[in-house]
Amino acid sequence: MDSFEPRFLLLAGALAVGFVYGAVARASGFCLRSAVIEVIDRRPARQAAAWAVALPLAILGTQVLAHRGVIDLSGSIYLGTSVTWLPLIVGGLSFGFGMVITRGCGGRHLVLAAGGNLRSWVVVTVLALTAYATLRGILALPRTWLEAIGTLSLGDTPQALPVLISGNEGAATTALAIALGLAGLGVAAAFRLRREPGALGGIAAGLVVGLVIPAAWYVTGVLGFDEFNPTRPASLAFTAPMGDALQYLMTYTGASADFGVTAIAGTLAGAFAWAAASRSLKAEGFDSPGHMARYVLGAAMMGFGGVLALGCTIGAGLSGMSTLSLGSLLALASIVTGGAVGHHVKTRIVGGRAPKIVPAE
Repeated sequence: MDSFEPRFLLLAGALAVGFVYGAVARASGFCLRSAVIEVIDRRPARQAAAWAVALPLAILGTQVLAHRGVIDLSGSIYLGTSVTWLPLIVGGLSFGFGMVITRGCGGRHLVLAAGGNLRSWVVVTVLALTAYATLRGILALPRTWLEAIGTLSLGDTPQALPVLISGNEGAATTALAIALGLAGLGVAAAFRLRREPGALGGIAAGLVVGLVIPAAWYVTGVLGFDEFNPTRPASLAFTAPMGDALQYLMTYTGASADFGVTAIAGTLAGAFAWAAASRSLKAEGFDSPGHMARYVLGAAMMGFGGVLALGCTIGAGLSGMSTLSLGSLLALASIVTGGAVGHHVKTRIVGGRAPKIVPAE
């Protein structure tokens, strides 16, 4: 049947993956920014517990699928033979700082926008415009300049950590060993944090989000694979897909949806469904022009930085890390560092004291 051709399965799978993520992220407040602040300020570690489970599970699930030959990650954007170390660092720091001053990353604001948060709609729009300008517009100039002066070539070797550690012959075993080791650490962290207020809910959310990542790889690498029209394997991400989604909305008659654009739609649908079911739909705006200016600046930093870092907290932090990419590890470390610096600037320098932690808005 035509309806079950690879393209239909790809888009249906993207919609399902996005829907599940949107609903769970809306219900749980899944957010790396909150996790970073919880650790720094020693707050109840609900989001830290969620990430302690989600990240190892995403890696384990993805590597098991790859080890069994179900999916082939070699064509993903995260495993190229060149490490753009300077753009990854600059982009990660920019994204991390931006997510703090806007009180949420791009994925978090997409989820909040679905519930009627007008501040988040501004963030999503500015982030999408900036991301697209960095990919194909005027901001591609600084991007390509950074790539030209800060790229390390690995020859014919992919930047997969298992390959760099053990070579091609031992890479599969090393990858599985790393994944199992990280899973063990995740279990230990979850066990230690389980008594923290809200930690059990965070752990449950982390389990679902962690499984969404290998599910997305399966959708693009198996269900949606088309030998007559091959495309890169991909998983859940938000920065570049937001730019593509905006471009798709503006050129609908001359464009076609892909996995990323459809996953964005699914995320909005899932978050809206949960907000409606929980009666948390609410229109919210800015308090002042300065409030709006801060959000616009942070959104632009995330759009630019997310493209340089090859992803956001989800794209680089979960999907990229699930491939055990050296570049994604560098990007995630830079995002966390940028978030920590942004939190310090916001609370110690600008605010003068650490405020009560609140969820992203």
